[in-house]
Parts: sequence; C-alpha cells; structure tokens
Amino acid sequence: MSAAPTPGSESGDMLHQLAAAVGLLLEWVGSNDQRQTLPADRQRAMLTRLGWPAGDDEEVAASLARWRSRQRPGSFGRLPPMLLADQGQSAPVPVAEAGGSAFTVRFESGELLEGRLDAAGHLPPMGETGYHSVSFLTPTGDESVTRILAVAPSRCFTLDDIARERRDARASYWGVAAQLYGLRRDGDGGIGDLVALDDLCDTVARAGADAVAISPLHALFAAHPERYSPYSPSSRLFYNVWHASPECLFDDETLAWARAPFSEAMEQQSALALIDWPASARLKLSMLERLFLHVQRDESALAWRSQLVAFRRDGGDSLERHCRFEVLQAQAKCSDWRQWSEAWRDPGSDAVEAFAEQHREAITFAVFLQWLMAAGLDRVQHNARRAGMAVGLIADLAVGVDPAGSQAWSDPHELFQGLTVGSPPDAFNAQGQGWGVAAFSPEGLVDSGYRGFLAMLRAGLAHAGGLRIDHILGLSRLWLVPEGESPQRGAYLRYPLDDLLRLVALESWRHRAIVIGEDLGTVEAGFRERLAAKGILGMSVMWFEREGGAFLPADAWREHTLATTSTHDLPTVAGWWRENDLRWRERLGWLEGSESHAHLSEQRREDRRRLALVCGLGEVAADDGIAGDRVDVDDLIDAALGHVASTPTPLALFPLEDLMGLEEQANLPGTVDEHPNWRRRLPVPAPQALEARTVRQRLTRIDRIRRGRRS
Repeated sequence: MSAAPTPGSESGDMLHQLAAAVGLLLEWVGSNDQRQTLPADRQRAMLTRLGWPAGDDEEVAASLARWRSRQRPGSFGRLPPMLLADQGQSAPVPVAEAGGSAFTVRFESGELLEGRLDAAGHLPPMGETGYHSVSFLTPTGDESVTRILAVAPSRCFTLDDIARERRDARASYWGVAAQLYGLRRDGDGGIGDLVALDDLCDTVARAGADAVAISPLHALFAAHPERYSPYSPSSRLFYNVWHASPECLFDDETLAWARAPFSEAMEQQSALALIDWPASARLKLSMLERLFLHVQRDESALAWRSQLVAFRRDGGDSLERHCRFEVLQAQAKCSDWRQWSEAWRDPGSDAVEAFAEQHREAITFAVFLQWLMAAGLDRVQHNARRAGMAVGLIADLAVGVDPAGSQAWSDPHELFQGLTVGSPPDAFNAQGQGWGVAAFSPEGLVDSGYRGFLAMLRAGLAHAGGLRIDHILGLSRLWLVPEGESPQRGAYLRYPLDDLLRLVALESWRHRAIVIGEDLGTVEAGFRERLAAKGILGMSVMWFEREGGAFLPADAWREHTLATTSTHDLPTVAGWWRENDLRWRERLGWLEGSESHAHLSEQRREDRRRLALVCGLGEVAADDGIAGDRVDVDDLIDAALGHVASTPTPLALFPLEDLMGLEEQANLPGTVDEHPNWRRRLPVPAPQALEARTVRQRLTRIDRIRRGRRS
C-alpha cells in the first residue's frame, strides 16, 4: 500500500472524493463535541472492505471511475427495482434524457394513470400511497420497463391518530415494558412465553394500560441455545421459537398428552431464578416435537395440519430458506455457515435441495415452530386490543443480525460480509464498541428494491401495534468495524435515510402502528427533529434527562418522545438508588484511577439528592447528600414513576422491574458471562406481582396522572 497522500495533493483529493462518494464520513462530531476526522489509511482500508479498492492511486482512480459510471443516469433498463416518491410531490426518474417519455402507473387500487414525464424527467404528484407498478416505454417505443413505485405518506401513523379515533382530547397514553423471556408462569419450562405475555397484557389492560413493549422476538439459533442474546439474532424476519406456547392453538387434552413425558422436568426448570437456556430450550423443543408428530400423523389433527400447510405456502421461499438453515446448522459440524462446504453455502444449490429432500420432516418441524409463534402472537395482539388497549404490543427491532445466521445465509448480497456494527470511541468508552452484528449494505438495499428491509419491518409489525427501532441512528449512519479488528479501526458509513424513512412511514400506516426510535448516544445535529417531523417518537430516559448535573423537571422533557424510567441496559430505579450498579462495576474490576467506589458513592449521594428534589421529595432533598438507606426505596420508586408519568410525552412506559421494585438490570453492557445477561426471571408471575398492594397502587396512580394529561 502506498504512503498516505499529502493533504491537498491530487491523489489525496481523489481518495477523499471516492470516500465521500461511497458514503464514508470524513468528519463528524463526537460525544465530547470534538470534531473527529477519518485518517487516510482508514479511508483506504474501509473503502477496500466496502468493495471499492483503494490500496494505491491507481486503484482509487479505477474505483472512482466505476462509482461515477454506476451513478450516471442511464437507460430505463438500468433503473433500480424500486422508485420512491412522497405523496403529493413529483418524483425524479434517474434516466438520461427521460423528459417526455411515456409512463403508466397501475395503482394498488387497480386504477391507471397514463402520461408523460415532464421536461425534467419527473413523474407527476401521486395522491394514493402504496406499492404501485410503473411502466416506462423505451424511446424506441417497442419495449416497456416496469418497476415498483412506492409512494409514501409524509409521516408515520401516530398516537395522535389513535387519539382522534378514540376521541381522546390528546394523546397521553401509558404502558409497561417487559423482558419476554423473564416472564413466569407455572409449567412454562423455564422460559417466558406467549401465554405469560397474554396474561400480562390482560392484567395491565384492566389497570388502564394501552401498550406492552417487549424484548426482541427475532429468531435465534434453535440448534444452539447457548446463543440467546435477543439482540444478536439469526434472522429478523422470523421468530424465536423458544417463546412458543402451543396453548394458544391446541386443546387441553392434546396438550396434556404432549407434555406428559416432560412435565416433571419442565416444572423443575420453571422454578429456577435464572434461565438455563440450553436445558430449557431443548426440553421445550422435545415436547413441541412430540406435539408436531401428532399433528403430522394423526387423523384427528387434520384441521391443524391444514393450517400449517397454508402458513407454509404463504411464507414462501423466505420461510423455506430459514427453516432449511435451521436444519442444516443442526446437522453441520460447524455452526458458522461461512465455514460450510461451498455447496451448502449457496441456499439455491443442488446440494441444499437434496438435503431438504432428505430432511423433509425436520424442516417441516421448523415451519411448525414458526407457525406456533405467528399464531400465538396474533392471538396476544388481538386479545390486547379487545381488552381496550390503544396500541397493544410494541415489538423491538434489533440493529443487526449475527453474520453466521439464517438471514446472512439466505440473502448474503443485502448484508455486509466482513464488517460488523459498533460505535466509535467516545467519552463513555475510550475503546469504542463492537456489537458483532451484520448490517444491510446501502448498495444491497437499493439493488434489491429494499426487499430485506421491508421484510424486516413487516415481520416486526405483523402482530403488533408499535415498533421500537433499536439504534435508529443507523438509518442515517452506522459505525462499521472490519470483522476481527478493534472498533477504533472502524468508520461511519452513510445510509439512504430519506428512502428508509419513507418506507418506515408507509409500513407504519399500512399496519396502523406507531414507531419509536431509540435515539440515545451520539446524535447528529437535526436528526431528532427529522424523526419528529416523520411522526417517530424518540426516547427520553430519566437517567439522561438532565441539564448540567440536575435532573430535568417533568414539564421540561421533550414532547415527541417515549418517556421511561430506565431500559434493559441501565440500572433499575431501586438498583441505582442502592448503588447496585456501582457494586457490579467494582466486582468486575471496571473502576480505574480516581473512580474508587467511595468516590463514585459520594457522587451518587449528590445525585440521589437531585433525583429526590425533582421527584417532589423536597423534605428529603434538603440534605447535602442522601445515603442509599436513608429513604424508603419504595417511596422513591413511587415518586420516580409519578415524575415520568407527569411528562408531556404522548407515551410513557414503565419497566416491570421498576414497578416491582427489583434491583437487578436485565443486561450489563460490556459483559458476556460475568453477569447473567438475558437470564433473569421475575420472582413471581406478572399478574400476581401486579396485584400486590404496593404495585397496584402504583398502576392506579400512573393511570390517574396519564388520564389527567389527556383532559
């Protein structure tokens, strides 16, 4: 590789042109408000990883020429599979000398619009949103080119739209947030499931709640239950089958028969305080396989078998590939498909077809598990809405997928190979973070007509009234890290934000579902305003709602957000108040230099005073500092929940852990095995916990405050 070019030199200019053209950010503002720049050597390395060789000046010149050729407007035949437009606005057609060309739009409604592009090569404004078909007549007049035309509404479906439908004076709703795996019920086998979720929804709906936000339901690795992080899924297009509840579909007699050989073992797993994922998952799948064989072979199960066949037909090639992958991975010596034989790495190969023929029943079982999840979720959402919830379930969409998983195997051209998502070094983490998940390629998105992105949105919204998009900052830019290297060697890559937001808005209206964007971290200037303009709620978390060191009063919180006390990655209210998070940091050896436990504890004393003050506990806050045991933690929790409920946000969500006064958080970022991430179960079933007098009073007060804000 040649030496880095001198700034301002011709070769340096070409390198910068290529990097900027491909979408690498050459400059950005870090978390400390300091301007950062991407060194030339990292530009070259990242460009090469992105498929634009830049090892020397000749490679840079060739890559730049290729990029310019790709971007130059060409013929109608070179149009991408999908064109996007805003409702009521004209849309450019990127074809050289397209002005005056004839077109025909066939709307989803069946109506036709014929005309000619204007002199600038623009389609006229369209009033009907949806995925329409547009055909262009080539200049010779003897050939037609057809593409999808996505016409998007100006914004997402919002809580204000729900309020108008329900004739509420204003949107001021509330709900709870739950880690689905942590829910508990008798005989669940040790993993929270859809029946437990249904029970939770019923309980909180009767308390006045309008939503239940849940941890991601994405498909994990059925053959490898030791890989259980919900944010490192195998696929975001399908479901985690360990949460399946056959009770949602089958009668008691059939279920009793299927469970009989496993009942005692399932009860033992159900009693554990922490999930033993491998033991519980394998036990549950054994029980479900027994039920599946009954459906497949017993004449009395014909109706269920017919439903399964219909589900498989409707799932198409995408479902089939995912289920084949599940069985391939179970049979393979190596779990990472990138290490399989070349024939198995291609989902369309003759070898994979032959394998599928030999393992038809196992693949059908994988389909059966997905059917149980889809049907169960449909029932939970239907029951939640019937119980009076304005929203019902709010699903969670992870930022990426495991590069060794089903989605990367099924359609590798849409995802980056050899690059994973993370975050740059910042004031909170000097080394940066590597999350180990693969992201969509911007070029792959465009070249596929956004197929995978749309499939992902539709899977998340299929049985929900809302969708939380984790790290929504990634719709604009993602910090990509070469696989196997330090996050410090990464770079920001720009994404087609406008088009992605158009599709989010379109799918939001088609599913009549709200959208929440997790906008925490280093946020670009103006980004939150763009989300608000699109009707996407940001996130306001009590720990971060500050000015200087002081916590913000409730009426000073942002209005276009979801308000909450905490998240799965942060301390619970009780844990923070009692310094449980500081003890974990000390236990793990994370305290450095001046960060002694005594020093941090002294800072926490002052922060406790500030929190007590903003939450209305003025008589307590009068002290210079508050010890963790000086105040009844239940009083503080009541005050904090009331503080968040009083904010002007249209939606407030309260974690079950805070409603129940629990100390431990679900996940401790930066740990794998040192902390029991994604394993904690609620001490008792949620309905039982929420009926306790203290918790019931909290729910009643929250509901009263939120309803008061509607009037």
